[in-house]
Amino acid sequence: MRFASLGSGSEGNGLVIEAGSTRVLMDCGFGLADSIARLARLGLRASDLAGIVVTMSMATISAEWGGLHASSSCPCG
Repeated sequence: MRFASLGSGSEGNGLVIEAGSTRVLMDCGFGLADSIARLARLGLRASDLAGIVVTMSMATISAEWGGLHASSSCPCG
């Protein structure tokens, strides 16, 4: 199992968790373009994600993970 941080702080949070060939994104508080750029720094695309796990309910975060979900076709919850 591997972990990679997309970032953490007042701008947002995001953690990619990988087990075998399965990758999930934990939280996604960054803007859509920023999230895609941060994934790219790890050599990943949104379509590489098997899912997105959201641990808090805030309107700004919900809007961002909804945008990433739409661009990746992976389940979110």
